Amino acid sequence: MSIDIQARGANKAEIRIFGPIGDDWLGDGVTAQSFDEQIKALGEVSEIKLRINSEGGSVFDGVAIYNALRAHPARVIVSIEGIAASSASLIAMAGDVIQMGVGTQMMIHSPWQLVAGNAEQLRKAAGVLDQVEHGMIDAYQARTKLPRDEIKRMLDAETWLSPSDAIEKGFADEMLPTPAARAALDLSRFRNVPVGVLAMTTQTQPNAEEILAAETTRRRAIRAVFSARCASEHRALLDECLDDPSCTVDKAREKLLAKLGEQYEPLGAPVVTSLPQQTSDFVAAATDALLMRAGIHVEKPHAAARDVRTMSVIDMARACLSQRGKSHAGMAPGKLIKAALTTSDFPSILENALGKALRNGYESDPQSHTAWVNRTMVPDFKTQSRLLLGSAPSLERVYEAGEYKYGSLDENKATLAVQKFGKALRLSWETLINDDLGAFMRVPQAMGAAARRAEADAVYDLFSANSGSGQTMQDGVALFDTSHGNVSATVGPISTTTLGAARALLRKQTALGNGGYLNLNPRYLIVPAESETLAEQVMAQATRHVTDTTATNNRRLDAPTPEWISRLQLVVEPRLNANYGFYVAAHWSQIDTCELATLEADGGEPVIEEENEFDRDARAYKVRHSFVAKFIDWKGVVRVPAS
Repeated sequence: MSIDIQARGANKAEIRIFGPIGDDWLGDGVTAQSFDEQIKALGEVSEIKLRINSEGGSVFDGVAIYNALRAHPARVIVSIEGIAASSASLIAMAGDVIQMGVGTQMMIHSPWQLVAGNAEQLRKAAGVLDQVEHGMIDAYQARTKLPRDEIKRMLDAETWLSPSDAIEKGFADEMLPTPAARAALDLSRFRNVPVGVLAMTTQTQPNAEEILAAETTRRRAIRAVFSARCASEHRALLDECLDDPSCTVDKAREKLLAKLGEQYEPLGAPVVTSLPQQTSDFVAAATDALLMRAGIHVEKPHAAARDVRTMSVIDMARACLSQRGKSHAGMAPGKLIKAALTTSDFPSILENALGKALRNGYESDPQSHTAWVNRTMVPDFKTQSRLLLGSAPSLERVYEAGEYKYGSLDENKATLAVQKFGKALRLSWETLINDDLGAFMRVPQAMGAAARRAEADAVYDLFSANSGSGQTMQDGVALFDTSHGNVSATVGPISTTTLGAARALLRKQTALGNGGYLNLNPRYLIVPAESETLAEQVMAQATRHVTDTTATNNRRLDAPTPEWISRLQLVVEPRLNANYGFYVAAHWSQIDTCELATLEADGGEPVIEEENEFDRDARAYKVRHSFVAKFIDWKGVVRVPAS
């Protein structure tokens, strides 16, 4: 595209669109963004002459250019000087006057795209195409006043219009007074190109004016293929193509591609033909693909992840630039990576993959506290108060016409406040270029596991505090104390006797102010690693056995171990000190026990965030986990001393 104001006077401008609509991978197309920037730079002009010779391209770029012209206050005169096909014909509809030269053509057709995916994705894509077509019909109908169903039939049939046909149906207003220059165009993707149109590029015995026009068009098109960057870096090749009259635009493109290919090693991955077309889908697929390449399990990977998995990081960066309409022709890998990092998609792929790796490590780490600790989320770092379930006042009798007495939970409450933990990590530019993300993804995965271990450390440190008596509670006394009624007088290893004594203590816990028995049920048997085998043996002995196959509903009355013991959930924790004994706990829904509070803003999990590093060729990330572990009430857990 080029714009020339001086050629037509201070208040008039000329715009030429001689090439594809939308940015192609060589960067020689006319994008909506570049057009908008150029047309705004015109300032106050009273007339715009738009010269078109284009086979079309991106419908969305075409719609945006159409609307930019319609919104401009200047009078727009459209001059079709070769062909206005596909989205180029849509742009032409923005003209206040539409002119067509002798031998020119206009073509309209329904929008189409390449789509890969499952049936639902294909149905969604079809729906999008229907909506796009409705918008195109609106633009054509506004200009031609033809019925919508007639325009729809013309689009479905891929209709080619000569100047007389276009004028008759309202797509154009008048003929240009002189023949227009003909350009070398790629019409191979259209299916109903008239023979006369194809013959235009193969006419014999042209006159001198036609020869000059054709040569001018050829040289201009070749320069557009090379673009400014490639023209400076490969000037000798450009001159060779320009000076050879037999070198067509396609041949020039092939020579340039071959030259550019000499700068790179062959890509290790095959060409992927089923990449998702939507940007959000590609980000999701690439995220899962990076994790899979690193050997990290993905529960439900994106449908296209296995295809994207074969792409290198360089390939992903190139795809992100292309989907955002950014040219990357001739870029070396290092510059290509840096260019991709300026888009929103490539950094999102990296951050999403690192975040998923972090969560994978966090969720898959086998820490025992997750089985029995109550997990909550708090809104901020302020001290939070917890009113205790075991402190609810008992009900009192109310006599006829008597007064209800107020009860309060404020007499006994616990407090907690989350704390922040974290670590920083750095993804170097060299790691991206070398495609070493597989090893790097293991780092946040390991940090996720470390976050879970940090939680477990905090929980089980509460048991060992005060030489095994546990954390100091809100009443100033250690968690496990005879005054709390949660230290068994029956000591020793795990057995029916010691478990029974622990259950009795849970049953006899009372609400605050002698508010009655809580009658708590034992749910968890929490033991150090040294006691695991003994615990399994005792629990196995309590399992019911049926010896009489004819009376399967009868259970043995002589079972050596009470059946309730078999229903306990065994929690084995190597952090526990075997010298302090073992523990029996109720479920947190019945009585407050240990609470692990996390920060609501982080979703209750460790998070990873990007940090800017302007002084390094690197992407910096920080892993943060905010939490606190604390026993809220002593009534729901009993300690059985080892001796």
